[in-house]
Amino acid sequence: MYAASARRNGRETPVFFCSGIRRRSRCGKEIDTMRQFKTDGVLFDLDGTLWDSGDGVVEGYNLTAERMGLGRTFTPDQMHSVMGLQSQAILDRLVPDLSPEQQIAFRNEVCRCECEILRTGRGSRLLPGVRELLETLRPLCPLFIVSNCMNGYIEAFLEAYGLASYFADYEHPGRTGLSKGENIRLVMERNGVRHGVYVGDAQVDLEGARFARIPFLWARYGFGSVTGYDAALDDPRELPSLLDFTH
Repeated sequence: MYAASARRNGRETPVFFCSGIRRRSRCGKEIDTMRQFKTDGVLFDLDGTLWDSGDGVVEGYNLTAERMGLGRTFTPDQMHSVMGLQSQAILDRLVPDLSPEQQIAFRNEVCRCECEILRTGRGSRLLPGVRELLETLRPLCPLFIVSNCMNGYIEAFLEAYGLASYFADYEHPGRTGLSKGENIRLVMERNGVRHGVYVGDAQVDLEGARFARIPFLWARYGFGSVTGYDAALDDPRELPSLLDFTH
């Protein structure tokens, strides 16, 4: 695989060229990928890519709203509509009437509540095929998580499902204050990854991968819709068939 640049909508975008293949994925489905992406590290989004934490997140938001006397209830549809956004963008959509100080207090209490709920495994589920995918990939290359979340959220996921040993590193703006693309670059640089690929389900994930100039593989089985992806997955277990681990 090699990368060049193309100009789209006035912006330079990396274009990735890969060998054509036709393979049968581990889930038994024959996929005509036409592409195989050379990689020495796979980076994942979290929500809608590895797990669905919607019920736990809704519970955390509603407990916080009740404790702060906000007189409102949040729904699963509202939560899914903001999945993948950074925390300030979520606050501006869900509680735009709160003052900046109230938004900070609300955010901190939501983070505490939802992480307390999610680390027990309540209110979440691994998406079908994810554990099998991780078992397959772990001996082949290092795995990473880069998510637009706050402190404690990725840790809650790893603790709830006993997956800490599967991932070499992770990052999020709650710790760095950086965008998704900047965090992807940071994780790659920190771990010596030269040929990363990013797997996610939302347009913001694609934008992060484009910023980092690596291929984006759309988790079409997730929550979001994406245009301009490099390849799509209808099942997580299709991913290994799209990757070339030779160096």
